[in-house]
Amino acid sequence: MVGIIVTGHGGFAAGMEKNVKMLAGADTELVAMDFMEGMTPEELSEKLKAQIEADASCSVILILTDLIGGTPYNCAATLSVSNPKVRVIGGINSALLMEACMCNITGVDPEDPDKLVEELIENARESMGKFVLDIPAAEEMTDEDGI
Repeated sequence: MVGIIVTGHGGFAAGMEKNVKMLAGADTELVAMDFMEGMTPEELSEKLKAQIEADASCSVILILTDLIGGTPYNCAATLSVSNPKVRVIGGINSALLMEACMCNITGVDPEDPDKLVEELIENARESMGKFVLDIPAAEEMTDEDGI
């Protein structure tokens, strides 16, 4: 099983949890941990550490954060140094979180945590795009087209 902890500034983690539960169903096996205004980095680190310990039976623990270099990311990165099961990904989107949760929903237990992380990041990149309005040029009518 994959331990999944989502953390970020303000209500980011709770919002992402609601998002994925709406899309994938209630049984997504993730923990949302927001870094709220007035909270210290030490308080967040203690909460993350406690959840890492609670997820000790998992083959890999993913800590997914909103911003690379932000306080939640930095706290997670620091904790990952002392725990070989922990992997940290910053800058997540809904597609990445959904795919991570699908590991638990489908019962897939990754053999290579680093490969899982690389696949999650690559697939998240591929899930992004922009809308381009493509209006076909009007076809020129000829006499052969009829009236």
